[in-house]
This record gives sequence, C-alpha cells and structure tokens, in this order.
Amino acid sequence: MREYVEFDLSECWYNDRFGVAFDEGFWANPVKRTEAYRELSYQTAKRFPKLGLGSLEPEPNPVASDQYGHRFVPKLFGCEIVYSKNQAPACLAQHMDYDGLARLDMPDLRNSDVIKKAMDDAKRLRAKYGFVKSWINTGSPLNAAISTFGEDFIACCAGEPETARHVLMVFAKTMIRLIYEFEDVINPPDRIEREGYGLGNCPAIMFSTGVYRDVVLPVDLWLRRQFRNFGIHHCGVFDRYAQLYTELRPTSLDVGGGSDYKLLREHFPATMCTFIVNAEHYEGKTPAQIDALVRGIVTDGGPAEYIDCLHTYGVGRDATDENIITLRTSVKRQFFD
Repeated sequence: MREYVEFDLSECWYNDRFGVAFDEGFWANPVKRTEAYRELSYQTAKRFPKLGLGSLEPEPNPVASDQYGHRFVPKLFGCEIVYSKNQAPACLAQHMDYDGLARLDMPDLRNSDVIKKAMDDAKRLRAKYGFVKSWINTGSPLNAAISTFGEDFIACCAGEPETARHVLMVFAKTMIRLIYEFEDVINPPDRIEREGYGLGNCPAIMFSTGVYRDVVLPVDLWLRRQFRNFGIHHCGVFDRYAQLYTELRPTSLDVGGGSDYKLLREHFPATMCTFIVNAEHYEGKTPAQIDALVRGIVTDGGPAEYIDCLHTYGVGRDATDENIITLRTSVKRQFFD
C-alpha cells in the first residue's frame, strides 16, 4: 500500500486556484496543452511544499489523444465536443432511434479526421519533446455508448436488448482496433503492457444487475477474453456488482467510495484494489473525520498487501488546502509513522 493518498486535481480546482481557462484553445494545441500542465504541476508544488503534489521541476507528459479529454471515442463516433473554462471536455449525445442503433458500425479509422488530428499532434509533440504517448481513455463500451447516444441507448437496453448488445460490441471492437491501429502506431507496443486493459464501467450503477447481466456483461466478457490482465474501474457503490464482477475475473479493481469493503473482500479476497475517496466524504470535514474515513477504508478493505492505494478523483474548489493536506498524508500518519 502506498504511503500517500493519490490525487487528481480537477479543472474546476485549477481554474479556481490559478485562474486557468480550459477552453478549446487550451486543449487543441498539443504543445500549449503540454506546457500548461507543466506549469500547473509547478504551481501546485509551490502551493503544497513537501507534500509530493506536482513538481518544482516538472517533466513534459505529451499525449497525442488529449484534445477531447476523456471523450475521444464519442468524438470518433461523431459527437460534438463542448468546452468550458472550468470543466474537462464534454460531449453532446446524438439522437439515434433503434433502427439507427441497429445499423451502427465501426468508424473508418484510416480516414477519420479525429485520428488524423491525433497523428498530426503526435508528430508535433515528438518533434518538440523527442517522445510522445498515445494513450486514449476509452472507458468501456458502456461508458462510450452512453456518452455517445445518451438516453436513447439507455432506453434501448430495456426496449431492444439485442440491439443494445450490438451497439456495445461495435464500441468494444472499435476500442481493440484503436489499440492496434492508433496506439501501436504512435508507440510500438510493450507486450507486457499490451496484455492489460482497464474497463471504465462508471455508468454501470445506472442499471439493474439484471440488465447488466443480460445486455452489458456478454460484451465485457468478450473484452475480458482479449487480455491477460483485466482491471475494472467502478466509481460508484460496488455492492450490487460484487458477485457479478467475479465472472470477469478481474486482476485489479478500482472501487467507489461508500462501498461495503468487507463484502468486496468476500468475493475478491486477494485481488489488488485501489479505493476511491469521494470528494463529498472529505470536503469540509475535520482532520479527525478524514482520518477516521481513511482508517475505515483501509481496515475494512485490507489486508494492506492487497491495497495498491487510496485516491481521489476530481478534487473540486470546495476542498480546502487543509482538507487536501490531511487527506494526502492520512495513510502515512496512521499506518506508516
């Protein structure tokens, strides 16, 4: 188990503290974007000295696919991307009836303007820094389908489950193609890394376990068969899905705050886990309350050798500096000092 809680500071936090505007200009220029993140890393380290957040000598982290944030796949399928000054890029879901969803096919990657722009960005970044990363946050077929088609896809899961499975399979196969036709072109694969995949099943909690089993699970199982190592990110409460996910044989889990960690360990006694600390559970809380929260997660989610780390996504503007310092150091103070 790592000594410190890991942090992901949000665009909202950066905008509030440092005045950074995350407009389209921030994201579209790959060099400007890379240098902006270096500056944010530096400013964060200055704000929290000796805390290990950010760096006073930040290295570049050039990523070819970052223009659309976590919405690269919806953009590939034709969604409009929306930018705002204090949020990550979002997308507008397309309207699509059942017949349109039934005809859905994989996009032509070789002639896609989205892929061409990312390839051009990769060339610019490699010329500037000598290297570039290709990384795409694909999420999961379910995540991408809901982002792309919104409530039309959700309704399809109930009204036309076979069509919904078709849509999910199209996304799953597209994600595999992105690995071999985009990511492997930018970065020749390290076969050890390529044997792993992370399934970002954020929206699973929107569905009953019955719908998940009948509609979503068959596609997730297909993806599982493609990889030796298979992680699941489930940022909601995990409890209803604990038994279902055993069928996917995950080699790692990323579990949402407020989950029953003892129940999780009944189903996954020796699976390496990371545990999410939800923002609402530490924002505005006293140091004693934050320490009690962390202590409960580690105790119930142990043993410690099967906990990779605790982490928090999207730290918002309501988190005080004291909240951040307390949460960042809580594991070390309680379990390592």
